[in-house]
Amino acid sequence: MVELTEKGLGYFSIFEKVTRVMPADYVEGENFMVFIVNPFQLGKAIGKKGSNIEKLGRTFKKKVVVVSDSDEPEAFIRNFLKNINVLGVESRDVMGESAFLILLDEKDRGIAIGRNGERIKALKELMKRKFKASIHLRTRRVLE
Repeated sequence: MVELTEKGLGYFSIFEKVTRVMPADYVEGENFMVFIVNPFQLGKAIGKKGSNIEKLGRTFKKKVVVVSDSDEPEAFIRNFLKNINVLGVESRDVMGESAFLILLDEKDRGIAIGRNGERIKALKELMKRKFKASIHLRTRRVLE
């Protein structure tokens, strides 16, 4: 379970009040927040036509992203990077620590990293907390 600060408990409370779904975890960046929810409650958390996401965005004054949870690291990575074509995920053991190599199309690198690196930092933090693993991006030019 995630250790929450008073601030984090407040975020969970607001999220649950708006969506009627209890998140499993969250990460806060400068311009956005990511909430992790049970995959069976993803639709409920998002709301009709994204209405819950819009309300949360106005409440937190940040972009809010809801991601489906998974106990499998590769599935979790793919859920987090849902809007990106992930070409592959390799699991590696580096000096006794888990590491995941994420292979992306070169054109998707900027989306994966996010503004000021916030998106990739959020994924790294969640992977570290949830799976005690690090991640690394690799890009490949894909011919169309």
